[in-house]
Amino acid sequence: MARILLVEDVEIVRTALRRFLESAGHEVTECAGGDEANSIVGAMNFEVVVTDLWMKNGNGVEFIRVQSVNGRSPPIVAMTGGDPSFPGSRSVDVALRAGATRVLIKPLRKVDILKAIDSAIGHDARRRETVA
Repeated sequence: MARILLVEDVEIVRTALRRFLESAGHEVTECAGGDEANSIVGAMNFEVVVTDLWMKNGNGVEFIRVQSVNGRSPPIVAMTGGDPSFPGSRSVDVALRAGATRVLIKPLRKVDILKAIDSAIGHDARRRETVA
């Protein structure tokens, strides 16, 4: 399956997502925020990143922007429950403008997570074929 970087600041959510993704056959590396994710995303070969948007330890929107500017980032699936400043639908727009490939709104359904990962990986493969 896929090598996934999971970025989520809420430990119980991160653990549940990691366990679910591993049970679906994925290899998961986890971290607690965008700052940490920026330091490891280039050091390992991930096929997709799954990140929360609004976190205490470096927000996901900034992480997505940094990765989009670098141009070598794997596709990014963003997750959001919204933020007081950016309710759900506005968070989706912010994430897509920052460079996310897909955006999911919490609460998440397992089937939607798997579909978004598969779609993001497929999108990236098509992009590589077009660029090559």
